[in-house]
Amino acid sequence: MKASRKFTLIVLLFFPILANAQNSNLNVFLNCQASKCYSDYLRTELSLFNFVRDQAQADVVILVTTLNNGAGGRNYQLFFNGNERFKNQVDTLGFSLKQDATDDLSRKFLLNTISLGLLKYIEDPNIAESVKVSFSKNTQKSKVSKPDKWQNWIFGLGATGRLTGESNRKNIATDGNFRGGKTTEKSKFSFYSYYAQRTNSVKVDTTFSTVKVNDYGFNSLYVKSFTNHWSIGGFVKGFHSVYQNIKFSKSIAPALEYSVFPVQDFTRKQFRWIYQAGIRDFDYLQTTVFDKMEETIPYQQLTGIVGFTESWGNFSAEVSGYQYLHAPELYRLNLELDLNIRVAEGLSLRFYGNGSQINNQISLPKENASATNVLLGGRQLATTFAYSTSFGINYTFGSINNSIVNPRFSGVN
Repeated sequence: MKASRKFTLIVLLFFPILANAQNSNLNVFLNCQASKCYSDYLRTELSLFNFVRDQAQADVVILVTTLNNGAGGRNYQLFFNGNERFKNQVDTLGFSLKQDATDDLSRKFLLNTISLGLLKYIEDPNIAESVKVSFSKNTQKSKVSKPDKWQNWIFGLGATGRLTGESNRKNIATDGNFRGGKTTEKSKFSFYSYYAQRTNSVKVDTTFSTVKVNDYGFNSLYVKSFTNHWSIGGFVKGFHSVYQNIKFSKSIAPALEYSVFPVQDFTRKQFRWIYQAGIRDFDYLQTTVFDKMEETIPYQQLTGIVGFTESWGNFSAEVSGYQYLHAPELYRLNLELDLNIRVAEGLSLRFYGNGSQINNQISLPKENASATNVLLGGRQLATTFAYSTSFGINYTFGSINNSIVNPRFSGVN
């Protein structure tokens, strides 16, 4: 774990102690819409500052963004934007965390970085004189980094189990995965393999019905960038799905990506197009509605991704089109939208939605399924579309100051 700067800083700010004697007149708005940033902890430790609930009232707006890194951890980027008397005074700080970083370690790194960023906004000489900044002592004249025996490779194993039930129903779910990859500045290779099993049982009158389905598969990708905007690579995938009537399907597809914005701006804005074209092979569990037990089909897919994280909120959208080349009428279109926006002081809106037009269900079994099998999730049905949506509105009013944290009786229903 290291800060984005080449040297290590330890900033010791006695803000909680000083707050009992005097308060800073600095209003701070913490924008953590796209990441976890331990708001209560920060407000408690930085009680010298006034944390406001509306960014229009803030002298400094801190936007926190995160991005997964090649070691399986997270890279934090903090953007400091001044308002009013600090207008045009901006700064960017960052640090990285390992995959096994605890919440306590994460929030301490975040506290240290925010404290460092806020130093330049302290104007009150009485408070500035009370702030102490210290640097860690260099105990080694020449520090030699240890060689990485894994050569940037990282692997992971995971498993979960879940059991729920009532007197007349029971659901058992087990999942496992193995994943890994190697990430460098210019290239990335990753793979993910999984196994999942679901057993659903229900008792109606005196009859007990049980449906068991399982899924397993793998997917991998390799990509190499040759400019800040262009990358080339490919996908190799395979999976088994009882629900989709697929004994096993495997595919390979070269791909090309163009990023409108430089990749360095990814945490704040992105606009990318990815095109892939390849071959997919199918082996089915039952004869399909097209009288097939196996087939090999060429396909193409185009995906567009756009996203913005700003002080007004965040927006992301993804649109994709998938088509079998031997029969252009067999295609699928997908659209996903996610919008969080601050409309006015105290008023914010959230909208999420996704929808698909489905015209490519080539794996549907020819034989009709029982109603029990369908209702318990053991069989896919023919459909021409799918969608889900959610939306919300939040309005707060009253005091603009929200620095006080009182955890008493929290978490009790």
